[in-house]
Amino acid sequence: MAYLSELLGRDVRDAKGALVGTLADVLIVSEVNNDPYPRIVALAVKRGGKDPALVPWGGNEDLAGNKIILQKPATTPYPATGNEVFLNRDVMDKQVIDIHGFRVVRVNDLELAKIGADYRLVNVDIGARGLLRRLGWEDTFERVAETLRRELPSRAIRFNDLELVPRGDLKVRVARTKLRELHPADIAEILEDMSPRQAGELIREMSDEQAADVMEELEPEFQAEVLETLPNERAADIVEEMEPDEAADVLQEMEEDRRAQVFNLMEPEESAQVAELLEHPENTAGGLMTTKYLTVPLNVTVAQALECIRREAGAKEAETIYYVYVVDADEHLLGVFSLSDLVLAAPDMAVDSIMHHKAVRVRLDASPEDVLELIAKYNLLAVPVVDDDNHLQGIITADDALDLILPDDLKIQMPRLF
Repeated sequence: MAYLSELLGRDVRDAKGALVGTLADVLIVSEVNNDPYPRIVALAVKRGGKDPALVPWGGNEDLAGNKIILQKPATTPYPATGNEVFLNRDVMDKQVIDIHGFRVVRVNDLELAKIGADYRLVNVDIGARGLLRRLGWEDTFERVAETLRRELPSRAIRFNDLELVPRGDLKVRVARTKLRELHPADIAEILEDMSPRQAGELIREMSDEQAADVMEELEPEFQAEVLETLPNERAADIVEEMEPDEAADVLQEMEEDRRAQVFNLMEPEESAQVAELLEHPENTAGGLMTTKYLTVPLNVTVAQALECIRREAGAKEAETIYYVYVVDADEHLLGVFSLSDLVLAAPDMAVDSIMHHKAVRVRLDASPEDVLELIAKYNLLAVPVVDDDNHLQGIITADDALDLILPDDLKIQMPRLF
């Protein structure tokens, strides 16, 4: 048994003991459909400042010692076919799908074992022990664990229990059926490391609803690139299922001709909501808001307000149901109350008596910075957007405001509470 992290940098010598170089990587064949444990076919050996040379693996070498001794002269380079996977370059630190647990895990180390005359990749270490081993701290932590009468846990998964996900140039199997069972955020994290074409291939196999959920976890620019790989009809079906503000954002990123083609194929109700948002500049409250929110009239009781919400067809699609806005017949914003205000109030109380009459609000042309400042100042989960005549036009949630303000490398994905 040998671990890749311990092999890298080890001396590689020929049968006479002469130094060939140091081990930079290990190659396996990627076509493993009929072989659950792929075998080593070559070593990438580095000498001096030169690029690593591919040395064929003879099959009788021993990886257990402090040196790797080649049984055959390293004169003939390995004839790469393009089907190889470099374990260090292509697999270490990458993500895989645990098809038993339907989750995404990260590769911390790789275990190679001798089976017959070959060394094969048998286990993938996804636990802390693998990280400690790479840092050279495994023995130290193991001694500490023994002192405390604890056991340093191992978390390894058999290679044939995993499906590797392609990232960059990695050419291995894709667990398409299992991929669809992951959380949309996990799928999006995987897609972000693919090309738009690869991501589009996986999106194509999902339902419109799931594809929309996944797309909403991606950046608008990448959303548009993925949708560009799909037929117009399918792209329109997916955009229809997205939240109006998200749909407007991705359409803004598309080329004008493609945007018109997709928009014209959308259902009238969804396209009307999106068209309303597209009228506003992208970096304003109007361009950031969503039109899916809950309202009730003023002259109702708490019990009647609850019944109004239950009957509201769009209640389940609202961006958040934590806040309910009170409006008159002309959609003027009169006040707001929270769901907890409603649930804790007596059924016969008037909505007017539980609502906040001076609701914090922003204008359509407010900047994202102004929106976020109000949300932070008043500790809000969402803020209503009104026009110059105080007509309620939409709401902006805190997570949407943050998504636009923060740079990509510092972006905080706030949980959607409802």
